[in-house]
Formats: sequence, structure tokens, C-alpha cells
Amino acid sequence: MVFEPTAIQKLSVQDVPDWIQVGDHQAYVGYIADEEEGSNLGLAYIRFRKGVRFDFLWAYDEIAVVTRGSLTVRVGGEVKTAGVGESLYMPAGVRGVFDIREDVEAFCVHYPTDGRAGREWRGPERLPAEEEIRAVSIDEVWI
Repeated sequence: MVFEPTAIQKLSVQDVPDWIQVGDHQAYVGYIADEEEGSNLGLAYIRFRKGVRFDFLWAYDEIAVVTRGSLTVRVGGEVKTAGVGESLYMPAGVRGVFDIREDVEAFCVHYPTDGRAGREWRGPERLPAEEEIRAVSIDEVWI
């Protein structure tokens, strides 16, 4: 599938062309669209294994819609968990911790795109850092 920003499209996890891994975690992100594809929104699927735990701080506003499992985030002393069909909203500049209690898959939408957010962000260092992200074959790590 080639993303076309001016057309109505049906999207699925099978449309992800490439996956990246976050650090040494079993945490994978598959972008469908971002600035490079001409989109105003970042569109991606995530797949995190049970036991994944890492800090995040986005330069964009993001909503994650859970499609499988559950997504748990810790913010300060609060714990927020979304199950299948539910969403978590994560605003730019708010530090949180992913605390994955079961394998999860979610569709994520963020604004602005990662490219634009990275250029315009003037807050603290974003997490995870770019050097912690690398390409991976999802078929080899998600069976």
C-alpha cells in the first residue's frame, strides 16, 4: 500500500511497510504515514510485548486506539489502562512510562507529524531518543 494523503483509505497493520524497534525493548512501531508521505498526521501501529517498560515524552499530541490486549501508562502516581476499543490520549510535553502488562497492539495518530514536531519542539529532550530506534523485521520478532 502506498499512502495517498488526498484519498480516503482503509488502513490495517498489514499496510505497515517498515517497523522500528525502540531500544532493547520488545516495543515496535510501524509508520504508515508521516510528513515524508505528505500527511499532516502521523499514523502508526505499535506492538509492545508484556513486560515492556520505558519512559516517553512526545513532541506531539497522540491518541492510541487499542486493537489487541491493553495499553497501560503511568503518569506521576496515576495509572491509566485502555483495553480493546478504548483509547489513551497522550499530550505533547507530558512525561509518562509505558508499563505493558499484556501484549498490546494499537493504532496511533499524532499531530503534528514526527518530522515537524521534532523540528519545532523547544521543550525538554524527547524520549525515547532517536539513537535508541532501529529498523527491524516484524516477522522475525512478532510471531
